[in-house]
Amino acid sequence: FKIKKVAILLKYYLYLWGLYILFFVIYGIVKSQLPEIFDQEYEQSALRTLLKENPLKLFVLAVIFAPIIEEMMFRTLIRPSHSDIILLICSWPIFYINRFIPVDAHWTVKLIFIAILLFTLFTILKGLIPQEKTNRLRGILDKYRYVLLIISAIIFGLVHINNYVDNFMINASLIALIIPRVISGFMMGLIKIKNQNLIWSIGLHAINNGFVILLLIIGSSNPVS
Repeated sequence: FKIKKVAILLKYYLYLWGLYILFFVIYGIVKSQLPEIFDQEYEQSALRTLLKENPLKLFVLAVIFAPIIEEMMFRTLIRPSHSDIILLICSWPIFYINRFIPVDAHWTVKLIFIAILLFTLFTILKGLIPQEKTNRLRGILDKYRYVLLIISAIIFGLVHINNYVDNFMINASLIALIIPRVISGFMMGLIKIKNQNLIWSIGLHAINNGFVILLLIIGSSNPVS
């Protein structure tokens, strides 16, 4: 049973890269024909800095922390279980609390603090909110699972605009940068529907991030002369 779900995970990962390739082919054609609409360039400067200064931190944040927190924030409403509802309630406060942790605190201490806080909040809320209290809500959300899938994928993409600019804005160049995030968000939500558990969307998210970060680390350690 689990082997079948692992096979589905790998299949969806291949589908995801197929969609990436299709997008970049279309993007390349459009850009070659209409270069003037992509006149601005952006890069993830924080990622590049972290890649250079602390690749281990980057790997842990991108492959463990981000997949767990972001899937809790964006995919828990898609065909939710009772635990998914609790995780959703926990995730957004933790996301904002993280912004107020002193910047000079060691990153491992921050992650341990967030993990303990998440476990504590989840345990308290699981005790306070019985399953029957979320049954009706979960039924409504499940009815509109594909609507929520599309909406959450779009929001997931838009949130990642902040990876490139400090203030939220939209232009053709930024849209081109976030479309792959929308695609990945859609596939992560789709596998949650298929495999019926948040752990599978976290897994797809982690594999996707991990492969990209691994390529960046290898590329930075072997610069072209």
